[in-house]
Amino acid sequence: MPNGSGLKRNSALSNRRVPSAAALESLYGTMLQHMGPTGWWPAETLFEIMVGAVLTQNTAWGNVDRSLHALKAVNALGPHAIASLEPETLQDLIRPSGFYRNKAKTLQSLSRWYIERCGARPEGAADIDDDGLRAELLGLFGIGGETADDLVLYVFGRRAFVADTYARRLFAFLGFDVPGGYPAFHKAFAPIVLETELDVAGLQEFHGLIDEYGKAYRTDEAKAESFLHGFKV
Repeated sequence: MPNGSGLKRNSALSNRRVPSAAALESLYGTMLQHMGPTGWWPAETLFEIMVGAVLTQNTAWGNVDRSLHALKAVNALGPHAIASLEPETLQDLIRPSGFYRNKAKTLQSLSRWYIERCGARPEGAADIDDDGLRAELLGLFGIGGETADDLVLYVFGRRAFVADTYARRLFAFLGFDVPGGYPAFHKAFAPIVLETELDVAGLQEFHGLIDEYGKAYRTDEAKAESFLHGFKV
């Protein structure tokens, strides 16, 4: 457990209550001890993770799973297959995930970038630094901060922080000052997360733990009765 309050301050966050890297490592250890490994992200291939990261925007994972099964059923869960599908056909296949017109456009944009820029292999992005990779992903149609961070972390194997709603709710429950909106939250907390000793696998697991915890304990009242009720930061 970190010394004192476990807080750190820097010039950019001088008026905010934020965790230290040590506090986040302690939080990770506590969650892992109580919950065990989550095995997140569930997928058979890295490209399936890419597709799932797009489809999961604004919908439940069960709907994503239905869309993934539909793509697999017609042997279309690959970058070249998705890039070459007629837009209407792709829309029908992913319809269960909602917002299917925009998501189909995003999947085709992402697939073509993955083929042309990376040779349809994560290793093809080796010449792009972490910030550059995130920026390129954000430049694609329909790719926002959360999806970009999912891809950077789970597909390209870079250290990243997914500053999603579950993370925001957890950190707010723990008493930290959490900025509203994904970009501001990510900007404030990602540097601290990346100061931890967690490697890529650890950061993947941390994201999985946070999301599974958030699904199990949806309200502050439920969190207060969970194993984190006495957690000190």
